[in-house]
Amino acid sequence: MKVGEEVKPHPDLKVLYYSYLLIPAAIVFGLVIIPSIIASFLYLQFVYAILVTFSLLTPFFLVVGFVTFWIRRYYSSISYLFTEDEIIAERGVWWKRKSVVPYNRITNIDVIQGPLSRRFGLGTVRVQTAGYSGTGGAGRVAELSILGVKNFEEIRDFITSLVKGIKPVAVEAEVKPITLRDLILQILAELRRIREVVEKEGT
Repeated sequence: MKVGEEVKPHPDLKVLYYSYLLIPAAIVFGLVIIPSIIASFLYLQFVYAILVTFSLLTPFFLVVGFVTFWIRRYYSSISYLFTEDEIIAERGVWWKRKSVVPYNRITNIDVIQGPLSRRFGLGTVRVQTAGYSGTGGAGRVAELSILGVKNFEEIRDFITSLVKGIKPVAVEAEVKPITLRDLILQILAELRRIREVVEKEGT
């Protein structure tokens, strides 16, 4: 890898997403749709059984077709550009999202592989930065995830080498807001100091 190179996910990422779609689709089709169609032909008139079959299969195939279309579009929208100073990530089908992560704010780099992604040889490189909290509850959330790559170790080592060559930026401490109670205590403390000064001058 080199600076200025754009990285795209491996085409097997689409196959992985199709697998994620196939598993629940097969369960719904086998356990819900097929038994319902069989029951309709057994207990309903032929015309009504056809209507039931049509009403079940139409939304099912519409949803599967829509998700299949979305997977292709989403895969095509993903790109990662490694510049001299930062990583620029873009993705999104209808709403485009662009993330910029400077190397000098990166604090941790992880490689994640799930059971299915491991079978396809795919991995995700997660990049965490100083001062980024995210919305992941108790766990830390990655600010940037490089999805569906097979050379994940090479990418991790490449980012690590760039991070080591740049001086890190200190994270500013969060400013704690002053409450009304704190303000009153400060005023009372100041009044006590003034009273002590006045009493000393009076004596």
